[in-house]
Amino acid sequence: MVLFASCGETLPVQTSSHETEGLIAVTFNDTTTLHFRITTNGEAQLTWDATDGKNYNTPTRYRHKGKLVLPAEITHAGKNYKVTSIDNNALFQQRSLESLYIPDGIRHIGVKALSGCDKLKSLRLPATLETLGEEAISRCKQLKSLTIPESIREIGKYALHDCKMLHKATIPLSITELPEGLFEGCYSLNDIELHDKITTIGIRTFSRCESLKEISIPAGAIDIREEAFSDARSLRRINLPDSLKYIPESCFHGCMALKNIDLKNVETISHHAFAHCSMLAELKLPETLTAIGNGAFSGCASLTEVTIPISVKLIANHAFAHCDKLQDINLLRTKPIEIESEHALPGDPCRINIPKGSIDSYQFTPNWKKFNYREVRY
Repeated sequence: MVLFASCGETLPVQTSSHETEGLIAVTFNDTTTLHFRITTNGEAQLTWDATDGKNYNTPTRYRHKGKLVLPAEITHAGKNYKVTSIDNNALFQQRSLESLYIPDGIRHIGVKALSGCDKLKSLRLPATLETLGEEAISRCKQLKSLTIPESIREIGKYALHDCKMLHKATIPLSITELPEGLFEGCYSLNDIELHDKITTIGIRTFSRCESLKEISIPAGAIDIREEAFSDARSLRRINLPDSLKYIPESCFHGCMALKNIDLKNVETISHHAFAHCSMLAELKLPETLTAIGNGAFSGCASLTEVTIPISVKLIANHAFAHCDKLQDINLLRTKPIEIESEHALPGDPCRINIPKGSIDSYQFTPNWKKFNYREVRY
């Protein structure tokens, strides 16, 4: 019997099967052998071959080359079993596998199931897929594009990390929280659109996406986690939503191409949030801002002038350290705000511009004595 997939792909023809140590070895087209276990609900799960006593890290029987089409159903001992899942590590490090077709009917792909398939260039995910495990498709270094089906309900941490050639990915509407490290190390990623239902961007989700040039964070995204865009070195344009109140630690650290940013209604900029954004030359801090964290703008070597709005109540240590071109910091308050120490702001040759008539207030306040002041009329 020949089975056809929904998009016309011919599924493999089963030619034999036998059971060893609880695993069913099924041969297709007299050439390809895959191993399955039968789950408690009577469905088949593709798994790795443990019958030789070796760990999945050193597979001997799974050396699939070129194209592999998975079956939608297997037959054993006169019974038919639908294939509904791919086990953890099932196709781990299949380094000669170039194309993988996963038919509809499969709902779950496990942890590291396809991780380390170095030559995988083509991957079709089923329209029935519901869960994608942690690191499931990670380190597939030649995979260039991927469509995640709308059926998906859960994506695990680092599911696609270090897919170095991946340049395009589609996020389905069913996913509202982007998990930790989802695209970390996807150096070629330059085509991705975040839909309006996304509320959370996880830790290091886009970290080291070195080809990503611009990103629009949707209006509903109220939770962006640490290092979300760190070391995205080509990122030059970021559109933040009005709803965002908090920029977390190292969120945009090392975004070397970023020249300006509108912080909209942000209230807190955490530690090292924009550190080493070496091209950042224009910085307008919003009047909603209350706190600037430790090293928040350290290493922003192109900054020449910064105005601290009246709303700011705290500036942490080294907030503007190593900003070599910074000549003027404009303080609009007549009374000094809280700074953690005298290291919060740079000393000479940077000028601290304060309102006319407020010099005594600053010079007699702890941590504010050493700076190079200039009174100005705002």
